[in-house]
Amino acid sequence: MDNKGKALKNIVLVSQISICVMVPLFVCVALGVWLDGKLNTNLFSLVLSILGIAAGGRNAYALVKATIVQDEAKRKREEEALIKEKVERYNREHNNNEREEKIKR
Repeated sequence: MDNKGKALKNIVLVSQISICVMVPLFVCVALGVWLDGKLNTNLFSLVLSILGIAAGGRNAYALVKATIVQDEAKRKREEEALIKEKVERYNREHNNNEREEKIKR
């Protein structure tokens, strides 16, 4: 992948992470504020804010971990393809050398 493709992939990843963190946080804060307004307390906003932060952190961790696993699998496939190509090239060259030696005899 060229540098432009990597840059775009990183931009998309940062956008996904920010969405994965912000959505649970905003939902929990909105729910906490609504519950506090209905019940005349201040407890729900605090508790649900902490829960939203924890949920967002967990979502970000899961997304980054999945991305890392995916990148490592891609790198491994590319390395295996390169090794296979080199082995095939070596075998072709080696077989050609053996044929040439048989012809010389």
